[in-house]
Amino acid sequence: MNDNNIKEFFDHHKQSIADDGFSERLFATLDCLPQPKPVVDRGKILMAIFAFTGFILFALFGGYSELMDTLVSLAPVVDDISLFTPQMALAILFIGCSLFAVGKYALESE
Repeated sequence: MNDNNIKEFFDHHKQSIADDGFSERLFATLDCLPQPKPVVDRGKILMAIFAFTGFILFALFGGYSELMDTLVSLAPVVDDISLFTPQMALAILFIGCSLFAVGKYALESE
């Protein structure tokens, strides 16, 4: 059998069934079903918690004064690389991480 024969067979033997309000009753029943729960994006909540925790730790341990001291002390480092301390490296790392987090948040919130 080819496709034309199948199409012709179904065209000649087409049947219709009376609805008798079945569609309305079906859709009335479907409207009563519970809606799916919306998906909660926990990534933004988790990022906000980490940001808040980081800010609290930064404030508690005097991060601003250490950051300013480190940035001021970076000027002589250009003259002599041996003056570079671990605190300076840590401050630069934290500045980079904070700028990355702010940029990521700005891109995701658009």
